Amino acid sequence: MRFNLVFILLAFLTCQLSAQSDSLNKPQSEYLILSSQNDFYQYWMQSDRNFTNGIHLTWASHHFNNKVMDKLLVGLKNPTQKEFSLGIGQDMHTPEDASKSEVDSTDRPYAGLLYATYKKVTSDYWRTIRIESNIYVGVQGPAAFGGQTQNFMHSLFLENKDFEGWHNQIGNGLILDADVSVHKMLPFVGKLYETNVFAKLHVGTIYNYALTGVQFKFGKFNDTYYSKEGVRQKKPPYLHEGEKMSKARKKLMKKRGLGNTFQSLLPSLNEVKQIYFFTEFHVGGLAYDGTAQGSLIQFESSPYVLTQDAIQPLILNWVYGVNFNIKRWMFRYYRVVENDSFRNKNLFGWGEISLYYGL
Repeated sequence: MRFNLVFILLAFLTCQLSAQSDSLNKPQSEYLILSSQNDFYQYWMQSDRNFTNGIHLTWASHHFNNKVMDKLLVGLKNPTQKEFSLGIGQDMHTPEDASKSEVDSTDRPYAGLLYATYKKVTSDYWRTIRIESNIYVGVQGPAAFGGQTQNFMHSLFLENKDFEGWHNQIGNGLILDADVSVHKMLPFVGKLYETNVFAKLHVGTIYNYALTGVQFKFGKFNDTYYSKEGVRQKKPPYLHEGEKMSKARKKLMKKRGLGNTFQSLLPSLNEVKQIYFFTEFHVGGLAYDGTAQGSLIQFESSPYVLTQDAIQPLILNWVYGVNFNIKRWMFRYYRVVENDSFRNKNLFGWGEISLYYGL
């Protein structure tokens, strides 16, 4: 019943918001994304512990652009592009030993999350800056059906190896989170590469952390500050001319031999074929992790949660992956390697496989 209520609320919210008039007179980049995260999608560190499984569906469309969410979510004042999207996600977090049915006080607890995400992305192509903001609403606990999903996935691929301790998962609680991230291109750019820095702040009932990092991309790709995901569009959104340009934009346009009008830029903004590699390094601080400590707004008690002194506050992440697309289809694989926030001993990792389709 609780599971159904999340989707009923999501459908109601979508209908109400899409019924309002768009705040832009030009279309945004529109696409669908289906992504799956799992520790199984990697050669090294295949171990079911900490974050082990997730699945997310995202729809980016002008239907979600409305005055209410435009004002509620943070963004640039006069962007060259706006993108709005709605998503549904389910995440599973588990201890390392799947065979134990009793509480393991030496490891992290089980936790399942089910939530909807509303996202706004504003970009300034000429100044090479982007702001992304998200709102997350959902439920943590048995109502998220994390145990059922994970054991079903294991029954398909891992010879019915079930996790026996999901009945000890963190109790039902509210997911009400928000985050904001700022991205900026550095002048270290070339015809086939670019460098970006970013900072992110996340607050809410589940996560409270801040981090910063750097990203490097190499290959053939659509411009990062024109379309957030770079998916080729059937009808690409219009880009108005800009008077102020960052040093990075000037340098990049010179090296790529581009003009400053939309028609001259379009071939480089909406490439038919792309293939590129990317890597990111993150460092930050973790103040609270509800997947191990429980939601800050609990509906019921939990059999076992970690205390604050058991949480490692240092965040160290390394991300790397590859993207390629043909026509309006795009495939992405990336891998995340993180420091263990709970045992403070070893690294752990997981991979993500995503399929995009430009509308």
